[in-house]
Amino acid sequence: MGNRSGNRFSSAGAGLSLAFEFAGAVFLFWFLGRLVDNWLGIEPWGQIIGSLLGWVGGFLHVYYATKTPDRFGPRANEKEQA
Repeated sequence: MGNRSGNRFSSAGAGLSLAFEFAGAVFLFWFLGRLVDNWLGIEPWGQIIGSLLGWVGGFLHVYYATKTPDRFGPRANEKEQA
């Protein structure tokens, strides 16, 4: 039971890490868009475009990170084969 519990916490930690990375990407690109807005005086378009870029980049990061087996350990079908 201890091994299964540790594996669950490890997966939860990796998922929480991905959640913070996604939120960080959105915030970073929103902030960069805000800087562009202030620099060029085109408010709110820089923030909107920055937020959208952050969402797309964050989503792609989460998507590809979950497709990589070493991030969350072996997948269920890989465990059955082992």
